[in-house]
Order: sequence, then structure tokens, then C-alpha cells
Amino acid sequence: MSSRDTALLMLKSRRAPGEIQRATGMSTGQIAALAEVQGLSQTTARSGGFLTGIDPTLIRGLAALMWAEQNAGHQRVRRQASRVRDLLGELSGYQSRMIAENGIRGELAQIDRKLKAAQCKLSRLGTTASLLIRDWAREQGMTVSPSGVVSAKVIDAFEQQHHTTQLDQRRAVIAARLQREIASLKRSRTAARRRLASLTNPPAAEVRAWARQQGLDVSVGGQLPAYLTEAYKDHQAKTMSEQAG
Repeated sequence: MSSRDTALLMLKSRRAPGEIQRATGMSTGQIAALAEVQGLSQTTARSGGFLTGIDPTLIRGLAALMWAEQNAGHQRVRRQASRVRDLLGELSGYQSRMIAENGIRGELAQIDRKLKAAQCKLSRLGTTASLLIRDWAREQGMTVSPSGVVSAKVIDAFEQQHHTTQLDQRRAVIAARLQREIASLKRSRTAARRRLASLTNPPAAEVRAWARQQGLDVSVGGQLPAYLTEAYKDHQAKTMSEQAG
């Protein structure tokens, strides 16, 4: 049974849109168009399906595209359908890139926040033991302020259970952990920056290598065609999206 027949059968059975997508590999737009062609749009909308809220003009347009590709015998109609599909492909690629870029920028912002916090802790750890005493006090269920002077009562309780050598040892352990965390965050930041650069301004050598893998003829030097660079960006965005999923 073809993907189209499977989707049609599942539409008639009022199956969930996500289930149809997983079973057939079809996009939401393709399923919506199929429902329109088969006269199932109203039924699907009434059942609270994925067509609810979608612009009817868009659904009719997708249905017309499917009709033109599958049934139209006029060459002009087929050429128009081909142009529409190319434009939709370009728009989809641009959307994927924007989603991927925004995701990486959000990831970078999160890494920067964690890195700043870890570096701040390490800096404070190198100049005072108050951070260690506060952490210990919280572990004991004591109430301590996040900053300022640690009360003498808390310090006395800490000193009763710890010697200076123990304090130094604990400080060294925490410092080592923070240093490892900082190094790991810096590596993650570098990797994220490289991924962002590959989407926004990919090196020509990478684009050429990818194009040759696709069996395309590319020059060994000079300026690359814009369409080739855009195709490579779409490929990178799709790959990142699949890895994230």
C-alpha cells in the first residue's frame, strides 16, 4: 500500500495527524491537501483534527498543486506546478535554517550564562572560604544569606567539624570541578559557534566538498553560485534538525 493510500485510509478513520505523519512520512501540508482532494476536509475539521484553523485558501492551493502534478495533462500547468513546488522548497529550507539558527543562538546564550556563573564561583572560591561555608551550612539545613557576612554562629559550627586542611582539600576539589565545567562549556560554545557559522556563512571549501558528494560539478576556485550555497545551508539545517529530533 502506498503512503497516499495509507494516509487516505487513516484520514477516513479519523486518526491523529501525528500518527499519520509517522506512518506515511508525509508532511502536514501534504496530508491537508489529500484531505481536500478527497473531500474529507470538513470531516477532519469537525473531528478536531489538524485542519482546524488552517487557512482554507492554503489547503485548496496545496490540493491544486497535487492535482496538477498527478493529473494535469497540460504542459503549462505542469510547469507552474513545478515552479510552485520549487518555491515551497526554498521557503521550507529558509524556515529550517531560521529555526536551526535561533536554536543555536539560544544554546549559546544558555552556555554563556552557565559559563559566567561557573567563572564567578571559581573567582570567589579563590579569594574566600565563605562560599564553602554557605554550601555546608545549607547542607546542614541552616538558613544563610546568599551574600554578605557569614554569621559567627555558622562559622563556629563549621569550624567545629572541619580543620583547615579539610577546608583546603574541599576547596581544591570544588575548584577542580569548576575548572572542568568551564573547560567543557568553552568546548560546547566553540562547537555551537561553528555550527552557527556553517549556517550563516559556510566556508566555500565545505560547500564544494558537499556538492561533489552530491555528484555536482563545481569549480575548484572562484565564487560559488548562490543557489549552491543556499542548497548546502538547507542540507545543514535539515541535518541539525534530524539530529535534534
